[in-house]
Amino acid sequence: MKQFIFITTVLAAMVLFGCKENPYMPSPGENNKQILDTMPILKADTNGIIVSVDSAYAIGLSQLQNDVPTAEMYKITATISSIETDLNNIPRPYTNVNFYISDGGKQSLKCQYTNFLNNYPFRNKTQVPPVGSKVTVVGPLSKYNGNPQMKNGYIMRVDEVAQP
Repeated sequence: MKQFIFITTVLAAMVLFGCKENPYMPSPGENNKQILDTMPILKADTNGIIVSVDSAYAIGLSQLQNDVPTAEMYKITATISSIETDLNNIPRPYTNVNFYISDGGKQSLKCQYTNFLNNYPFRNKTQVPPVGSKVTVVGPLSKYNGNPQMKNGYIMRVDEVAQP
């Protein structure tokens, strides 16, 4: 009887030890071969001093010299009022976009050399939010030829997409 229990235990151990299945279940819908149309937001929404477009414009006029960026990062939620970059030039030769934002105040602010979500470059022109879209941009403020701008920032999130 002891031999039977021992042999049964050894056989059960060999069968269970030989199992190559992963001990966990991947998250629902996980498919590593799936190509995403949009890039998920991975960075936390905690960086940047929240300011309005008018405040950023005033900071740029009063505190900055030409082509000297601020040490602080600023976060602005506003609507894209115009896009300067020809979207047919994305991703070649450009992988970033120049556009103006406004939040209903007196001023509009130029976002120069702005990257896409998570500070990644734009991969195609369909990723660029159309004019009228509400976005949150993050980046340092600077001044160029006496005009305040946000230079080398990125779109943190697209809050509302306007219909093109």
